[in-house]
Amino acid sequence: MLADLCVCGLVPRRTLRTKLVLVIHHLEVKRQSNTGRLALAALDNLEIRLRGRRDQPLDLSDLLDPARRPLLLYPSADALPLDAACAAADERPVTLFVPDGTWNLARKIPLRQPELRDIPRVCLPFETPSEYRLRSAPHPHQLSTLEAIARALGVLDGAEVRADLERLFRVARDRVLWSQGKLPESEVEGGLEFRVARLI
Repeated sequence: MLADLCVCGLVPRRTLRTKLVLVIHHLEVKRQSNTGRLALAALDNLEIRLRGRRDQPLDLSDLLDPARRPLLLYPSADALPLDAACAAADERPVTLFVPDGTWNLARKIPLRQPELRDIPRVCLPFETPSEYRLRSAPHPHQLSTLEAIARALGVLDGAEVRADLERLFRVARDRVLWSQGKLPESEVEGGLEFRVARLI
């Protein structure tokens, strides 16, 4: 993101009971349209693991702690809805694995990463379509990574966490759209007044 549009000053810092593991394809890391990295800036209990590099195979076995409940956020046919009942079914704190990448790359991660094959899968109940607009989703129920994380953590860690992350998502998205000439300044979440202040 251009320096004048940086959202770093607006990033909320949250310490969660849930441990979030973003399993991201190495080709995705530097893309401007990636939203998963914003979660890294906002959440203390999150780490990114890169996969897809031939010289450095990914090993997630150190994250499978029996004291924690592993869940994979992945909308397969056998996935359980991630709702209040699911969250209450096990008292252990959750380690939530989230595949990140283009729709095609993210879909392959659980199939190609052995440690993720036997982890219980959960999916988000459909609420509203994605507000992403920086990429086109093949299906209306598919969300950007940050939207999916926000909704999942809303169940696991509370509505305030979700609200903070969703606002961060909208601000970052709108600033990118504005910089591309696709959104008028009057519609940018949070406005662009900060740019004027920097010029004074």
